[in-house]
Amino acid sequence: MLVAVQLNFDQTLSILGLPVRIETLGLAGAVFVVLLLAALGSGRSRVAVESVGGGVAGATQKLRRDDLILIAFGAVPGAVVGGRLGYGLIHFDFYAADPRALADPGQGGFELTMAVALGAVTALAVARLLAAPVGRWLGVAALPLLIGLGLGKLAMALGGAGQGAYSDLSWAVAYVGPGAWGSINPSYPALPSQLIEGAAVLSAAVLLFIMPTVLRLRFPDWRWIVKVELAPRHDWPALTGKGRFLTAMTLWALVRLVVASTWRDARVLGPLVAEQVLIVGLVLVVLFGPGVGRAVRGAPGRIKGRRAAGRIARAEKAEKAAAARLAAEARAAEATAADGAEAAEAAAAAGADGADEAAEATEAAEAAG
Repeated sequence: MLVAVQLNFDQTLSILGLPVRIETLGLAGAVFVVLLLAALGSGRSRVAVESVGGGVAGATQKLRRDDLILIAFGAVPGAVVGGRLGYGLIHFDFYAADPRALADPGQGGFELTMAVALGAVTALAVARLLAAPVGRWLGVAALPLLIGLGLGKLAMALGGAGQGAYSDLSWAVAYVGPGAWGSINPSYPALPSQLIEGAAVLSAAVLLFIMPTVLRLRFPDWRWIVKVELAPRHDWPALTGKGRFLTAMTLWALVRLVVASTWRDARVLGPLVAEQVLIVGLVLVVLFGPGVGRAVRGAPGRIKGRRAAGRIARAEKAEKAAAARLAAEARAAEATAADGAEAAEAAAAAGADGADEAAEATEAAEAAG
């Protein structure tokens, strides 16, 4: 069996006499890079503020970097809780038998997808408490977070964690040195899923970074010499503010969804592993959750509105029925009055005829006498 890459190195470094895993140092470096890039981005992003003391309206100021520290700390509890919940869902059969083990941080690990999702939720909650411009912060955090996720996956390779399915491909990786490697059977050649995902996520970060410039490129003349010009800056909805953050998370989810097919995890739903099912479910929640939530919140109002509309419709129907009944009674009264007038006229005519006949008879009697 041919193995192209065999890794054999010490996983720990001695710092101040204490052994520290280089994987931990790599993850810490990734977090530092995220905070540094976010701080630099916050200095370049400006937010409109109202004038104070008779100043000019529509002034702008930079995002507060001290808010960044608080928002970053606010993401920690959500990431911890989300990571444990996601790990429990991935290994549902085990934790269903003993749910209390999920609260034991010394057992098992953390799942990345739910950690990022709930970490973002708690960070947004802190940003709202600080009255910070949430949309601006999401736009600033999009690219650094994507870079941090890619660097974090590459750092996992320093500890042998995140190995994929066993493989006899020429570029499979095996950890042959002694030590506490992060994968089971590290000496067996396996697909370097962590390296594949890290490289793909960093490529997505590069794409997100260059896309605004690529969309501005214009080629006015193709006949002899290709001239390249830049169109004026345009705030594309998918590349600015919260739209940029959603685009970054969509790219990351797509990469993770594809790379998860190289994992050695068991298939739980057709060809999908548990992580892929979780990603699909989370995407569906993000896409349709707000609409469902608005529908649920608005359901009582719609029910009351329908009931009120029903009462109004019934009242209008009863009013129309009453009006129709009154009209029918009026027509009947008119018809009765008309019949009475005709009868009176007929009686008067009959009386007149009788008087004429009596007069004629009296005249005839006088003439005979």
